[in-house]
Amino acid sequence: MDWRDQLDPVLKEHFNDLLKKVQTQKKAYITAKNISQAQLWSALAVLMKKVSDLELQVKSLEKQKKIRPPVNLKKNMRKF
Repeated sequence: MDWRDQLDPVLKEHFNDLLKKVQTQKKAYITAKNISQAQLWSALAVLMKKVSDLELQVKSLEKQKKIRPPVNLKKNMRKF
């Protein structure tokens, strides 16, 4: 049995979506000495781009609504 079959169904759906997005970078990671490691780094880059895009959306909404997030929230977001 494949370990992926043991994933929670909701998590498995997100996992499969991530794999599809990482697959678009196959030309890059297939040339690496350690393909699986390069694929993991590609997945991390995809996730970081998503986080960055979401942060930009939040900032845009804050400007539109002139909402200031709590100081603690700003500090926590900087950690990531």
